[in-house]
Amino acid sequence: MEKRTKSVEMVRSWIWRYDSPMAQIVILGVLCFCCPGMFNAINGLGAVGKTDATTTDNANTALAVTFATCSLIAGAVFNILGHRLTLFLGGLAYVLYIGSYLSYASAFVITSGGILGAGAGFLWAAQGAIMISYPEEKDKGKYIGVFWSIFNTGGVMGSLIPLIIEWNSGKSSVSTVTYISFMVIMFCGTLLSLTLLPPNRVTRKNGEPVSMHQYSSWKLEATEIAKLFGDWRMLALIPMFLSSNWFYTYQFNCFNGGGLFTTRTRAFNGTFYWFAQILGSNLMGNFLDSEKISPRRKRRAEMGLVALLVIATSTWGGGYAFQRNFTRRSVSLLMSNEQKIDLTDSRRFAGPVTLYTSYGFFDALWQTYCYWIMGSLTNDTRKAARYSGFYKAVQNAGAALGGQVDAHKVSFMNQLVVNWVILTYGCVSAYLVARTVTSSSDSLDSKTVKESEGLQSGFPPDVPVSRTGGAEAHESKETHDSVLSIPKEVPGN
Repeated sequence: MEKRTKSVEMVRSWIWRYDSPMAQIVILGVLCFCCPGMFNAINGLGAVGKTDATTTDNANTALAVTFATCSLIAGAVFNILGHRLTLFLGGLAYVLYIGSYLSYASAFVITSGGILGAGAGFLWAAQGAIMISYPEEKDKGKYIGVFWSIFNTGGVMGSLIPLIIEWNSGKSSVSTVTYISFMVIMFCGTLLSLTLLPPNRVTRKNGEPVSMHQYSSWKLEATEIAKLFGDWRMLALIPMFLSSNWFYTYQFNCFNGGGLFTTRTRAFNGTFYWFAQILGSNLMGNFLDSEKISPRRKRRAEMGLVALLVIATSTWGGGYAFQRNFTRRSVSLLMSNEQKIDLTDSRRFAGPVTLYTSYGFFDALWQTYCYWIMGSLTNDTRKAARYSGFYKAVQNAGAALGGQVDAHKVSFMNQLVVNWVILTYGCVSAYLVARTVTSSSDSLDSKTVKESEGLQSGFPPDVPVSRTGGAEAHESKETHDSVLSIPKEVPGN
């Protein structure tokens, strides 16, 4: 009994040790709680809290286009500049974007959206690389769930801010105080990026660092990124990735922000939406990790896809039934708050808030599976950064398309049906990858790591590369210091 207690204490001590993967994931989660978490909260109000959704649609399209474009190179930026500087630059872009709504000059808002796209691409590539490469293979789903819980607590808290401020307001747009509150929180989150440790100083339970790779180069990164477009697994996952943010436009701007609800009700809906994401991510993450479900990781990957397909059908089927009750034109005629659905009217409110909560729950299941399936393909931090960048590029191409569909006033019903079809096809195509999942990704990484380290160190791929970088015959402190971490001379890091 004493031995068991000591073992439990050791595990607990490791989990909360600053240089443990869990501690770093928690810090990363809080950072994303403050930046994209708060962005999601205010974006979930529809039109970023403004009455006219057209400017926001165009800004979100600019965001998605630059997000998609910059995400392709974001993995390279992460591998060369390091995660702290990459995350810091990304966080500042969120502050600028929310600040642009204080002026509400359309050109400035749209330009800020484009800048945020670049910053978000950097931030999410770094986030994805850390989240899916730091944990041990048996814990990847769990770590995704932990991150997603903290991150989406930002959405919950962020939804409560406008709910409290706008509770007695009859306005259909959000006040200046709300925007300033979000900007302060986002800036505090940005500063947290400077507290993260370099990967080579983060140690797993077995005593090994999560990464001891040397710095990359632009030439090597360009080659490796190009290879992604020839990787059949990445190509097969494109429909799943494409659909993963496409539905946000329908959910935020059509369903919640289309004019059907009062402002405080939209904020209240958002609170439930993001809280459901906390539950959904932990449920899916633990399901995919659980050897009690099946000892075979491949089997769990397949079962997870089946669960996604069933839940997608039921959730979007329910959405289809509810969407038949209102149209873009009908909600435009709801001029007063008395005509709109308010949270105090339980008879009219119960059904829509349940459906919106289900949308949030499903979103978390989908996103968690996307990250987990990428994590099942690699344990290498550099490759994980490229995968995450590719994922975000495709994801935001879908978001750009979804935003323009709404900007061109396509009916709410048609947008729902398009989302439903793409999600269904995403499950089918992802099965091709799920059936190839192995019990360990180490064998998949070994050849790539050996070749890239050999090329980067200046030695041919067949020369043994030490854990501290370079050829074993040429080990030195200089080589050791050149592992994948932010350079000491980089300002602000």
